[in-house]
Amino acid sequence: MASGYATRTLLKNTWYLSSSGFRYGYVFLDSTRISDVGDGEPPPEYELADLLYDFNGDAVVFHGYSLILDVVEYVFRGLQRVDLSIFTREELKKLANVGLVNSYINGVTLPIAITKHPEVVVDVARENMMRVGLVVERGTVAGNPFTVLLEVDEGRLYHGDRVIGEYSKLICTPSRVNTDCSIVDARGYGNVLTAIEEVFAHTGNPDQSLRILTSTYRVTGIDSGFVEKASTSDLLIHDVKNPLKTIPLAMQENLYQIAVRSQQPDMVFIGGDIFYDHGENLAIPVVKINELLKKKIKADLAVKTSR
Repeated sequence: MASGYATRTLLKNTWYLSSSGFRYGYVFLDSTRISDVGDGEPPPEYELADLLYDFNGDAVVFHGYSLILDVVEYVFRGLQRVDLSIFTREELKKLANVGLVNSYINGVTLPIAITKHPEVVVDVARENMMRVGLVVERGTVAGNPFTVLLEVDEGRLYHGDRVIGEYSKLICTPSRVNTDCSIVDARGYGNVLTAIEEVFAHTGNPDQSLRILTSTYRVTGIDSGFVEKASTSDLLIHDVKNPLKTIPLAMQENLYQIAVRSQQPDMVFIGGDIFYDHGENLAIPVVKINELLKKKIKADLAVKTSR
């Protein structure tokens, strides 16, 4: 889980996507927010950070994404008529943790859940100190500092007391993204990266796609959705020293292509903590859930036998 401690991290000699386009220089994280960004070399005092990564020009930093994903239901994605009522609350939390790990290792730093078990999402968000979105009927769920509540009332979507817009227009599937869409609903996809790739393919415009994939951060007032000063420290880093990702980084369109390829990021920061690092999950411990699935199979067989 997140450390909860104030960690100062310097990312230097890297490309990063700001609201004015790609820039080359440094990104300085001070706990949950980006304290500074700049071109060229960082101030000497930043070199005293708790963590320092010198990418030597071989990395691109993007703001983290936000999509609606299967969280509690992740293990059963794509299956029909799944009844999770046989599971206890603690068992559902184990399932939800698997869904959260799936989200952030694929670059979704603000996953959003639509579920029949919102209380489980509230629990795992708090316990893992990870911000998680939740779409619910207005007034039905009490959140916490780690829950981003998106409430539905009479066809409109609210965040707090503010109306974001019409629910039917704001939420879209990856194959139907448009300029009105603020939140992509990728539930049911076997692979999150497939859904992200579909967004890029459908728009044909990487800048527009990235704005859609980070839109929840803007409409909820968390930040601008770009790597810039005062933005939240939710970041994706693609390390092009990885031979599977190597690409000439001299031109802007090539930098965008790193995102368009929709490959798994090499590093993921959430709230200033490193959750994922070159294939290693560092944050949420995932326990084996085989026995839980066997419980589900037995329950389904019992129902079939009784018919």
